[in-house]
Amino acid sequence: MLPSLRSLSDPLIQRLAQLIYRCLEDLGSTKAALYLKDPATGSFDLVSHYGWPRTLPPPDRIAPQDPMLVLVARERRSLAVNDPRNYPELKPFGHGAAHVPRFYLSPIYDRGEWKALLLQRDPSKGGAYDPERQDAVVQTICTEIALALNAFPVPSPRPEPAQEAPAVDEVPALRVAAPPSGAMVQVEKPEASALPLEEMEAVIPEQQTFFWEAASLLCQMVPSAAVALWLNDALDARPLLIYSRLPLSADLKQQVVRQVLTQAPHVKETELRLLTRSEWMEREPVSGHFATLLPVLLEEEAGGENLLMLFRLEDRPFSMHEQDLVRQVSRMLGFYLQEAGLHERYHQAFLSVSHRILASAEGRIPSLKTHSINTAELSRDLARKVDLPTSAVEAVSISAILHDVGTLLLDYRVLDKPRLTAEELEKVRQHPLLASTFLKDLYFPFDVLHIIRHHHEHWDGGGYPDGLKGEAIPMGSRIIHLVEAYEMMISETPYRPAKTPVQAEAELERLAGVQFDPQLVTRLIQILKSRH
Repeated sequence: MLPSLRSLSDPLIQRLAQLIYRCLEDLGSTKAALYLKDPATGSFDLVSHYGWPRTLPPPDRIAPQDPMLVLVARERRSLAVNDPRNYPELKPFGHGAAHVPRFYLSPIYDRGEWKALLLQRDPSKGGAYDPERQDAVVQTICTEIALALNAFPVPSPRPEPAQEAPAVDEVPALRVAAPPSGAMVQVEKPEASALPLEEMEAVIPEQQTFFWEAASLLCQMVPSAAVALWLNDALDARPLLIYSRLPLSADLKQQVVRQVLTQAPHVKETELRLLTRSEWMEREPVSGHFATLLPVLLEEEAGGENLLMLFRLEDRPFSMHEQDLVRQVSRMLGFYLQEAGLHERYHQAFLSVSHRILASAEGRIPSLKTHSINTAELSRDLARKVDLPTSAVEAVSISAILHDVGTLLLDYRVLDKPRLTAEELEKVRQHPLLASTFLKDLYFPFDVLHIIRHHHEHWDGGGYPDGLKGEAIPMGSRIIHLVEAYEMMISETPYRPAKTPVQAEAELERLAGVQFDPQLVTRLIQILKSRH
């Protein structure tokens, strides 16, 4: 939301979100966006939307002279555009469409003044918009939006007075609403604590993204100061995700942590990994103490117990209607976490098979298992660092742990030699291709063999087996090639001493743009320096 609309009240934002969601329920529109006119500038600012991919959201602002606004102003009524090829002004709103996008544009007037714009897109099942049949429903929604704007007028922004946090012994206990699931969760009065909260990079990027979107939707539908999710079934960490529209002070974050520790006394605070997101990071952090909590226990098939919590600063209980809305979103979140957990278990099964393959070779190539596991772990971290989607991260991880299995089909005595003849070197360079033979009977949900085949290609085209260059090399192959080189540099062999991490990093920088992807070198060194 843009600065001119940050003064919208939570009840108004909640009501507008509910109204535009009716575009899906009543009209089948898979996407909708509501823009409010800024009286000061004449622009239209995005206030609520649903259905757009997170990476391709609708524009935040529509300038007063934007061709699309000119088109709507000329019509002064709802306009259905089922073939936008003759409407180039709609192109910025059609990104991400798998087919030709279809639009339904509706200006919203109040006493003759243009107040808002409702934009709908892509009816479900690939249908077309039919104004004769649907316009009455659209006008009803537009009328209710206009009524909501009158019922909750937009105030002029004014600076918020600084609040002095009360003493600890003056903090009232949290008012706890009964969870929608019906299972009461007990919470305690927050205690003062100087324990640090550890901020970290995302360890579950797509689960994190999904939660941010779900939490944003909850804050629009059910006014809350913060929404938190504690994941109890994570393998590498116990993430605690906290979403808020305004930044939270350290004391408020600590209070969220205390509530988790109260519900899970077997968990230590040092095991928690805190990930936070605020919509308006530039604003001053909110201070004080939470007064009302709505906890929801998410039950999963695997037996995990993930905890969702909504917090309010004011002593105002959540109504039954609000709890119904939370229940609906919680069910959606629970289903998603079930699917994500199943996906993770499949990933672990693949890794288990990979470990067995490597273990079978320890008698012939003792260093293979350790080298492969170290390469896989750091490759996974680098893939996350460059924001690859979860499926790509898993593809890199599995490919990295199996990247050298082709050497199992070579004479292991050749691999121990400090110097190789030209003929022996040519045979060793066949190991990426031999991996295809070794793994041909295994089915992978990712193109593992393609990534392994090219993990010795060089950025300048001087690698093998195909001499690929630059961006033509698969991203997973570039990651594994870089990480494997670093792993080899810092590992001691009978014929070469290990480099120090600093020496190895300098060597990577020297070869950036020649042997390695220069952007990946930068990202990898960032990871390595953070661990020194």
